[in-house]
Amino acid sequence: MPERIADTLAYVLSVALAAAVIAFAAYKVIKLNGMENPPANMGLNFPPPKRKVIIDQTVAADPIVTRTLTPVLSSPARAAAPAAGTAVADPIQSYELLAVVDGVAFLEIDVARGKTLLPVSVGTVLPGGLRIEAIEQRDGRWVLVAGPVRLEKTERPVQ
Repeated sequence: MPERIADTLAYVLSVALAAAVIAFAAYKVIKLNGMENPPANMGLNFPPPKRKVIIDQTVAADPIVTRTLTPVLSSPARAAAPAAGTAVADPIQSYELLAVVDGVAFLEIDVARGKTLLPVSVGTVLPGGLRIEAIEQRDGRWVLVAGPVRLEKTERPVQ
């Protein structure tokens, strides 16, 4: 007889737990629907998302044999890559500070081949040899300082 009581008790407890879960979900839905401005995380208090690191190139790791890192270049990029010891002289025509997000500034660099969007932070060396010394706000405007160059964020007209 104890086996039947244990089975009955387990069944009753599982039904009660399922009913409690459904009741709690209904409570949350009613509470959030009743709010004028519900929180973005829907009241579930998730941890903040981890920031992703933006890098210039993807790197392939060889974890088995040598544990070395080598840059991955696609076939068109391989053909365009300079030979060792040679420098490609792409004259920089202009830099433009587009936005700053979480300490990362987004620059539009205009070169002879076209425009390039480049995410940079303090310490990054820009094409042309300038090192980023500071990214700061002055009088409500973002300013990027790289050696003698000072770039201010300008508002672009809506297109």
